[in-house]
Amino acid sequence: MSAFIHPSAVVEEGAIVGDGAKIWHHAHVMSGAKVGAGSSLGKDVFVGGRAVVGARVKVQNGVSLYDGVELADEVFVGPHAVFTNVDNPRAFIDRRAEVQPTKVERGATIGASAVIVCGHTIGSYAFVAAGAVVTRDVPAYALVAGNPARRIGWMSRAGHRLPDGAEVECPVTKERYVIDDESCRPVAPAGPSPLPIPTVVLQDLKAETAFFAPKLRTAFERVLASASFILGDEVAKLEAEAARALGVEHAIGVSSGSDALLVSLMALELGAGDEVITTPLSFFATAGAILRVGATPVFADIDPLTYNLDPSAVRAAITDRTRAILPVHLFGRPADLALFDLAAERGIPVIEDAAQAFGATTSRGAVGALGALGCFSFFPTKNLGALGDGGLVTTHDAKLAERVRLLRVQGARPKYHHLVVGGNFRLDALQAAFLREKLPHLPELTERRRDNARAYDAGLAELATRGLLTLPLAGAGARLPPVCDPVPPPRRAQGEAPRGRRRDRDLLPGAAPPHAGVGREGARLGELVEAERACREGLALPVHPWLGAAVVERVRTACERAFRLSAG
Repeated sequence: MSAFIHPSAVVEEGAIVGDGAKIWHHAHVMSGAKVGAGSSLGKDVFVGGRAVVGARVKVQNGVSLYDGVELADEVFVGPHAVFTNVDNPRAFIDRRAEVQPTKVERGATIGASAVIVCGHTIGSYAFVAAGAVVTRDVPAYALVAGNPARRIGWMSRAGHRLPDGAEVECPVTKERYVIDDESCRPVAPAGPSPLPIPTVVLQDLKAETAFFAPKLRTAFERVLASASFILGDEVAKLEAEAARALGVEHAIGVSSGSDALLVSLMALELGAGDEVITTPLSFFATAGAILRVGATPVFADIDPLTYNLDPSAVRAAITDRTRAILPVHLFGRPADLALFDLAAERGIPVIEDAAQAFGATTSRGAVGALGALGCFSFFPTKNLGALGDGGLVTTHDAKLAERVRLLRVQGARPKYHHLVVGGNFRLDALQAAFLREKLPHLPELTERRRDNARAYDAGLAELATRGLLTLPLAGAGARLPPVCDPVPPPRRAQGEAPRGRRRDRDLLPGAAPPHAGVGREGARLGELVEAERACREGLALPVHPWLGAAVVERVRTACERAFRLSAG
């Protein structure tokens, strides 16, 4: 892994830039400066020769870090924040020997346009509000605002304001804190009755629902007042907003992600005697939809690093009965664009299973806008989830869009006049209203997912160097919103079992078993080598937006322990 440096940026010889760092437009890093692994310096950022930027730090546009400024790991600095480094600067007097150090400790946040007067320390996980002027030390976990900045509350490690009280808990992560007049600290497990440690789960729907609760109640009241519960105005507005977000001409709301696949296959009029090439590593609905229209799923193996369909395996699987290719953008990672080139070369339509990948993009546009049809799921655990079932079909083809709209209402146009056999694939207005409230927040929540994925990459880099695991490089390449972070295992001789425990009790198995043997012409066990291997040995790590730094560290530690034991 290496750093990304934009062509317009200047990184002087002698600067130290860590693996995976990103230095964007017109940034300037002087000789002697240190920028840690996985950090990001935005447009027009300046880093002096005696400044230090830790690992996984985000410095937004227009910030200057002069000599004496030291940012610890995982610090966030908002756009145009200001750090001074001497008390009484004069243009005509050299005061470089009078530089006073400023330290920002781990996990702290500096808001946009805040001013940090030199010679002070911002404590770990403190939060300096936008526009605040800091003229003295800020305690760990403190929330400060105003000019001069004064403490107005306390913040949890996950960045949520803590309620008043002597012993309180974060409203989202449930971590507990002890507060007195001048300090706040997390409660560590101790003594015979340790505090419960939050359960590690791949998704945390309770936390997500709590975050959106006020907006969801507003949406409910809006639909209740309208008395329009099936399709209608809410669905039409969601379709328009989703189409804009994905860059497609048409978006059609349907009843679920499974039905999105089914109605797409029906729209292409696939049936008995037709073959559809797809991946063996997916939820059952991918293959199940093919079987439901009477077609035959033909499984091609996966790429061992991306877990997505291997284009070379797909090419080998094409026959004169192949009528469609159905790749899955698994875990939010876009499928290889070579698949779409192959399909175009052979004149075969592509149906994208983008159930886990709303918002993922490639050099050619968003997933769901690459093939003939795109299929999304709004199941609650997806990165854009409803409070029940829901789905979406996308396309640039007006005729296909009309066909899908017809099929979703039992093939009727007008009502009770049935032109074709369709199904009840309608989206509820209530679910559409909930999704409309969540959609504007998707970029923010996606960035949190990426941050967690990058933290795993950085935290497990040493194990990767030793060959104990292969990192997924979750933050590289396409702008993916990972649903979870797949960790492919190390290469082993075929059939060799891993040594020791492969899974720690803190970790969850990540990949579903392959659909081997589904259908008369489906693959048999032993034929899909990489897919079967991924199911035996791969792990999926949680990256959901509500993890919090403590849980990320717990998962990283557990993963490290498991892989070291596996290696003996």
